[in-house]
Amino acid sequence: MIQQLDQKEHNVTKRPTTSILARDIMQTDTITVAPSDSLQEAMTILTENHITGLPVIDNKSRCVGVVTAGDILNFEQEHAEFAQEANSDMARHFDPERQRWESVRVSAFALEEFAEVPVSEVMTRELISVGPTATATEVAQLMLDKDIHRVLVLDAELRLFGIIVAFDFVSLWADFK
Repeated sequence: MIQQLDQKEHNVTKRPTTSILARDIMQTDTITVAPSDSLQEAMTILTENHITGLPVIDNKSRCVGVVTAGDILNFEQEHAEFAQEANSDMARHFDPERQRWESVRVSAFALEEFAEVPVSEVMTRELISVGPTATATEVAQLMLDKDIHRVLVLDAELRLFGIIVAFDFVSLWADFK
């Protein structure tokens, strides 16, 4: 049964988001990986923590990239073309960046090879970030403009303060009563 909300009973009052800052809504318990970590390690971390992306932090504590489940699956698909005839199947995964389901070729050989491939070969080096004093409105607009669902919160030296994902905005609005 589909419920339809009565507009009069559930009128949402607009809240000013200019006073809410990135540091107020960011997740600070961010899980990260190093550029030298393997794709297999990264995929294990993603799976065990039910997340889709990891900031990549170098040995100087600077954020140098982001690796996502989609990046890893796409890399595997690109490098498994030789195994299309044998030892490969199609798998589906939801790409939250594109907001759609995608099919990728998965081969047992390529999955085993993840232990040999460092995150640095697959990570996205373009950092989409804000400072801790960016407003929630600015963060939301950036996410819409870039068609992404996560934004890093970095300082001028690229040190990671936290991360804001789309779900943080759902939580933010749910807290308004």
